[in-house]
Amino acid sequence: MVRRPAPSALERKMAERPLRMARTSLPLATVLLACAACRGGGVEQAVPLDEHTAVVPDGAITRIAFGSCAFQWAEQPIFRAVVAAEPDLYLSLGDAIYGDFDGKTTFDVTPESLRAEWQKLADHPDWQGLTAQVPVMATWDNHDYGHHSAGEEFPLKSESQQIFLDFFGEPEGSERRRTPGVYDAEVLGPEGRRVQVILLDTRTFKGPPKLAERSEGAKGSLGKYAPNDDPGVTLLGDAQWAWLEEQLRVPVEVRLVASSGQVVADEKGMDEWGNYPRERQRLFHLIAETNATGVVLLSGNVHFAELSKTDDGPYPLYDFTSSGLTHVNEEYPKAPNRYRAAGPFVDLNFGLVEIDWDAKPSPLVTMRVVGVDGRTAFEEAVTMDVLKPER
Repeated sequence: MVRRPAPSALERKMAERPLRMARTSLPLATVLLACAACRGGGVEQAVPLDEHTAVVPDGAITRIAFGSCAFQWAEQPIFRAVVAAEPDLYLSLGDAIYGDFDGKTTFDVTPESLRAEWQKLADHPDWQGLTAQVPVMATWDNHDYGHHSAGEEFPLKSESQQIFLDFFGEPEGSERRRTPGVYDAEVLGPEGRRVQVILLDTRTFKGPPKLAERSEGAKGSLGKYAPNDDPGVTLLGDAQWAWLEEQLRVPVEVRLVASSGQVVADEKGMDEWGNYPRERQRLFHLIAETNATGVVLLSGNVHFAELSKTDDGPYPLYDFTSSGLTHVNEEYPKAPNRYRAAGPFVDLNFGLVEIDWDAKPSPLVTMRVVGVDGRTAFEEAVTMDVLKPER
């Protein structure tokens, strides 16, 4: 099934949401039961909204924050830095929780255990501080999906999807709830200053990866996967590809295409588009075929921050990676990346995309990595007239 070609406004979606799961101190199971009772007509009103429900501001969007990879049991001071940056929107790009990992070992999840781990995040004061001030859109990666290496074969993917959408306040009966996966898109801002956020789902439809013919990693700096060039193996799945084509044809000025794993960097052997080279090239071709201007790729997963750039698209494609909200890995940045344009930054961080609509001669998009202390680790600016094919 193909979803709506044009997304609804995020403001309208938030107004429709009956619950803000991440913004309540009630046990998650209690809220779920309240939802079920409300749908069944047993009560007139579900659990009240948190009084600090954040909404996207009116007018042009100028600042979007994003991040990935956070232990729900750990301190999360990075979210205080996010709030201090005063973004219009925060994008959670995966591993908002580690549902299958307790800090020492991995384990098989159940719906009950997933709800319990999401509840830990719901109760976290730093997360509550973020969501009280900043509206959130989200997609998932492996650990909040429910298994560190799972894809389309994951037996709990439907249950996990509903728990995820419950947590992030997706309205009951929405098209997103009725469709497999968690991919989503919104257009924000007035004509001439429109920002489209496209959240891809790289777990629900992911075909089997190919294991590399080498030991796993070099001191952890390389992953265990090799490129799978099988034309029958997909990363996004047919329905999501059709939906993405429609989204790329929506008229906007800036498009933030977010993926849990890196798109441009393709040599690490971790969870990345490089493991599915035909899908990676298909994405570049689709951007060109749809004449989608203003594309900036956002990604996470790797436990450090960097900026990658390729000329394989119709114009320079930047892949802005921010990962490591509560933890980082000093070995992963040692993996090769011939596309690296800035970084790496190996400390707690979030990404910040800033848009200066009034810059001359063309609006300016700045990609900035910010540390837990609020300081900029590195930044790269590009004018919007560069993010379109040459005529």
